[in-house]
Amino acid sequence: MNTLPGVWLDDLTRQEVAPRFDGKAVALIPVVSAGPPAPHLPLKTAGLIARALGQKLVERLAVVVAPVIDADSFSRQDTLRRVVGDRFDGLRALGAGRIAVLELSASPLGTLEVPGEGLGLRGGDRFADDEYITSCLMALDPRSVHMSLLPAGSRSQAFAGERGMAAEVDALVDALVAKWPDLA
Repeated sequence: MNTLPGVWLDDLTRQEVAPRFDGKAVALIPVVSAGPPAPHLPLKTAGLIARALGQKLVERLAVVVAPVIDADSFSRQDTLRRVVGDRFDGLRALGAGRIAVLELSASPLGTLEVPGEGLGLRGGDRFADDEYITSCLMALDPRSVHMSLLPAGSRSQAFAGERGMAAEVDALVDALVAKWPDLA
């Protein structure tokens, strides 16, 4: 049985967390904001894509991925800032020495500050592109796409979503390894 280099935080017990952070593992806090959803896509779309990207990172690097924070569920930016800060502090209390915040949104949230030696990552620059998002969802959960509501002439396809997410993961891996070279 192969063990993955990374793990999801919520899959660990309290006893398993500290040893993960004793080494070189990076805690990763994904924060998503999809903006107003396209009529053919469910509300879970941004979170589903973030989890898929997180899983690909778990398969490639020593990361501990925290649960996804949905920025769209907060009506005030200061509340989002506090939630991200609390998550950051909670990970530090669990022993995380390396923390990255991954923002996946159509436009920069502008309120996410990464304290100290943390790393701010920006992904999802194509979240504003409905064809890209639709292609990603076609790859991840095709039954969730309401095909009857898909805009006429759409060129969305699962293969394009798979390729786009793979490129996104490659860029995130490069950024994490640039900050912490011993992750490679």
